[in-house]
Amino acid sequence: MARFRFASHFSQLLLTAYGGVRRLAMIYEPKVVKVETDFESDTTVDIDEITFDKECLTIVVKSKCWSIKVHFDAIYGFRVLDEGDLGEFWSKCNLKTGWCFEVIDGGWNALEKTRDHFVTGKLYQPKEYLIIGLNECVSVLAFEQPEVVETSSSNKPL
Repeated sequence: MARFRFASHFSQLLLTAYGGVRRLAMIYEPKVVKVETDFESDTTVDIDEITFDKECLTIVVKSKCWSIKVHFDAIYGFRVLDEGDLGEFWSKCNLKTGWCFEVIDGGWNALEKTRDHFVTGKLYQPKEYLIIGLNECVSVLAFEQPEVVETSSSNKPL
């Protein structure tokens, strides 16, 4: 009988149908940097809307104090997950510390780079951004940092 020792949040293993073990990825605690904006985070920040077309990705983010659009001109990809599925991030990034982060290492991009057929990771060096809300979180692989603009219906005090 095989024994496995797991270091906390270090390895993901897949037991194959044939009883073997295949290492999928070594995922470490993510390294993140807060993206500075004019919009302070609070515990009411939520992802309100996501719009994607061939030109851009726009994410509407709202709090009790403001409403903004986060605009990415060109992206490699994005994913939307429940905040509960990203537990490894919460010691470094949460709504008390910010709502928009650049993931330097240990995130979705690092996980995708473990796949042999992740062509984007081999040909380009995408940056990864994580926008967090009360319930949903959006990971974005992009060329550059997003543009953040206030919407006309913002509640931000003047």
